[in-house]
Amino acid sequence: LGLLMSALTNSQVAALAGTAIGTLLPAIQFSGMMNPVSTLEGAGAVIGALYPTTHFLTLSNGTFSKALGFSALGGSLWPLALAVPVLTVLAVVLLRKQAK
Repeated sequence: LGLLMSALTNSQVAALAGTAIGTLLPAIQFSGMMNPVSTLEGAGAVIGALYPTTHFLTLSNGTFSKALGFSALGGSLWPLALAVPVLTVLAVVLLRKQAK
């Protein structure tokens, strides 16, 4: 997300602020940290389903609290594994070339 924000902004300060707000706010509000994702409605439910932190919390709770294996956590592992290359490719595509 930081690379993507850096590609979209003109300054380092704006990229840092945008990344902090764009990462922390949805991670706390929509990932299941405060309220379960299943109780969210409308746009909040969509953000909660798409945001990588939701799947990370499911993986970490299943691994450390319940000792679940890969077979039980596969539903949350694939979205998290897909988020990394998708966000990286999106950041590279949107990155503008710098003037020499």
